[in-house]
Amino acid sequence: MSKSAPIAELDEEQVAELAALTAAVAEADADLRAVPHEEMRAWLLELAAGNFDAPPPVARLL
Repeated sequence: MSKSAPIAELDEEQVAELAALTAAVAEADADLRAVPHEEMRAWLLELAAGNFDAPPPVARLL
C-alpha cells in the first residue's frame, strides 16, 4: 500500500494485501526462534561489502 487510508476505503486488492501482511506478522510473532542483532548486522555488512556468498545467520531459540 502506497498511502495510508481508513480500512473502510481500501479496495479488494488492498484488503487482501493487508490480510496477507497481518497473517505473515502473526506467523513470525509465533516463531520463538530469532537471530541476534550482532549476527544479522555482521551478515548484512558482508553483503554490503559485496560478499554475496556469505552464509546467512541461523535462527535459533534465544
